[in-house]
Amino acid sequence: MTPFRLLLVEDSANDAALVTEALAQADYRPTTRRVQTLEALREALTTDAWDLVLCDYRLPRFTALDVLATLQELGRDVPLIVLSSLISEEQAITLMKAGARDCFSKDRLARLGPAVARELEETRVRRERARAEVDREILARASELLTASLEQEARLDQLVQLLVPKVADWSAFFLQDPDRAGLRLVALAHPDAARRSLAMRLNDRFPLDPQASGGPTHVLRTGTPELVPDVRLRPEPLHRDATPRRAVAELGLRSVVNVPLPGREGPLGVLSLGTLGERTLGPVDLALGQELARRVGLALENARLFQEAREAVRLRDEFLTVAAHELRTPLTTLRLQLGSLLQRTEVHHLEPEVVTRLERSVRQVRRLGTLVEGLLDVSQLSSGELSLMPERFDLEELVAEVLERHQAEARAAGCELRQSPRQGLWGTWDRLRVDQAVGALISNALKFGPGRPVEVDVGRSGAFARIQVRDRGIGVPGDQVERIFERFGRAVSSHSYGGLGLGLYLTRRAAEAHGGRAWAEPGLGEGARFTLELPLEKETRE
Repeated sequence: MTPFRLLLVEDSANDAALVTEALAQADYRPTTRRVQTLEALREALTTDAWDLVLCDYRLPRFTALDVLATLQELGRDVPLIVLSSLISEEQAITLMKAGARDCFSKDRLARLGPAVARELEETRVRRERARAEVDREILARASELLTASLEQEARLDQLVQLLVPKVADWSAFFLQDPDRAGLRLVALAHPDAARRSLAMRLNDRFPLDPQASGGPTHVLRTGTPELVPDVRLRPEPLHRDATPRRAVAELGLRSVVNVPLPGREGPLGVLSLGTLGERTLGPVDLALGQELARRVGLALENARLFQEAREAVRLRDEFLTVAAHELRTPLTTLRLQLGSLLQRTEVHHLEPEVVTRLERSVRQVRRLGTLVEGLLDVSQLSSGELSLMPERFDLEELVAEVLERHQAEARAAGCELRQSPRQGLWGTWDRLRVDQAVGALISNALKFGPGRPVEVDVGRSGAFARIQVRDRGIGVPGDQVERIFERFGRAVSSHSYGGLGLGLYLTRRAAEAHGGRAWAEPGLGEGARFTLELPLEKETRE
């Protein structure tokens, strides 16, 4: 027997019995409802889903054309076959043009079985194609929502709306709740606002039994999806108390799908789909739920990892800030003490070796101080923009001062520092930030180009002052020219070359804070050229 749901529009009980007998002879035992008025027809189409409509051509107050008009008005994709004791060829053509699938006399009911088989198969194929298109649209829209933001819980409210009413009459997301050792309802879509509020209150007052033999908590515990065609036939209730069981019955649930949201260490929650009235869910709905749950679970897992990474970065920045502040005081004291000792060497005429060691110690303490200030700058940038204190100065003179400070470091690296001829280039910038940026570029050149000259060129380029630092070292790979300007970014191993990976990052941020830019030109084995551009004053440009 092939089951299907039949809506029979017929005012004659005898003719209805003949139709039922003809269907039985064709091996059909449909679930049938007979209506005799347009009002009953409309109510039946509104409340239930039907696979086929069989209709008499003429009834006391309407005809089959009115039935077709009602189907089209309600947007119901249900084939209609017209049966008639007496119908003209012209009337039959009019019916077929209006949308009837077939039309024949009640004296020829032997045609009914093949006609029903044809229409049921065509309807099945048509609905499967339409459902596949709906599923694709839902999954595509879900992917858009999930990739729009890593703050995923806020997206779950929008996701449940996608499924109602195209797939289910209601849908919900439950996520694990450590405080309640079970599930908490985080999103719910339901066509009835009153019933939606009732469901939310039920979840708050009567949590689902964590040890239930079915339902969302069972799916969470076992990781196995659940399809319940009729919840009224559950062997055991999901709630222990009678009060929530009665309230659940008031919701009018009929069919349910519960699917786990997969996570790396077990289910993260459950996606629930349900229907009301006579509508039921099947394997196709279960498959859609599983695919949607897979995507949601992946997005939730990524969101969790993102939150953990963000928290780790926050803790790291907090540590850097505290550490830098704690280091600043002893380093300042040490620098003052070493400076005092160096001044005494001029009076007491200490051995040259002692003086050399003191000068080397001062340089190392100064280098430590630069690193500490860099950490403080990074912490400041994590919470906002780099602050500037502009003043007017000669850029070439500042570059010369920076080069002078790096002479000892250059001699240790076997490098010669060369600056282009000075002609004077005045502008208004933050002297400390520019000093820091130029120093970072020179230190970078000395580190990666030892034993070879480092050339520093200062000049104008349109509306900008340009500083270029060229070395003859290992160069920068083309795929790393942006990475080296990232925070803690580097193109080579930290075991081979020291440093925190902050110098170039702070250089670019300082340039951008001024309205300029900083970049590197790639090249392997040919050295590297780093450029820092700073905007000139308007009157200087003119």
